[in-house]
Amino acid sequence: MPKIKAINITNLSGESTIYVNQAILKRNKGIINDRYYENFKKKYELVTLIESEKINNFNNNIKSKFNYKDFRRNIITTGIDLNKMINKKIQINNVVLKIHQLCQPCRYLQNKLSVDNLVKLLTNKGGVRAEIVQSGIISTFDEIKLIK
Repeated sequence: MPKIKAINITNLSGESTIYVNQAILKRNKGIINDRYYENFKKKYELVTLIESEKINNFNNNIKSKFNYKDFRRNIITTGIDLNKMINKKIQINNVVLKIHQLCQPCRYLQNKLSVDNLVKLLTNKGGVRAEIVQSGIISTFDEIKLIK
């Protein structure tokens, strides 16, 4: 069963991210108390998701122990292939997200984690960007459902 493994935000750009047990997601605005709340140019930038399995594989491949939050994505999932969700909708409680595109790794993350070839290693494995179609509250361990 796909579910949320962790929720991750920061209220200041460039600062360390922190885990929260719950988050309020607002349509067309983002995640309350996150650095990008009401600060987006495009609707598909409202939320980022990444699979815990991809982070675990990355850590295993380079023999590291980076924490899920170090990857700076908002929602860490388990049990779902997010790349296959492009142009599809998922539901978490009453929140509906539309997955728009891959969220490719960037040099900022590469430099922050001090991994020389991070961008190359995480290409097409860095998560996805999503639009908040319906507002609501999500919590750690909530189930993720595909909307048909």
